[in-house]
Amino acid sequence: MAKLRVRVQGRSGDYWRYTLSSWLREVKELLEQEYNVSLEIVEEDVDIDVPRILVENEMVLEGVPGEEGYLIEALKKALDEILKKTTRQ
Repeated sequence: MAKLRVRVQGRSGDYWRYTLSSWLREVKELLEQEYNVSLEIVEEDVDIDVPRILVENEMVLEGVPGEEGYLIEALKKALDEILKKTTRQ
């Protein structure tokens, strides 16, 4: 089982960074089961205007989507690509 780091970057105390982190925690188990991975969610204080999400240093999303479903789709696309790369190596 692969262990992947999901980083949520943004200003400390920022409402939108908090929102992204909350959404990630809500869908974490679903994604772990579907992809047979372990996701570690880490919040990082970065002085940027809009929060962003990175998985294994790959940019997944910048800003906050209109709904949680868009976040899930962006994460699934990123996980597909990252896991494809790791199986080739």
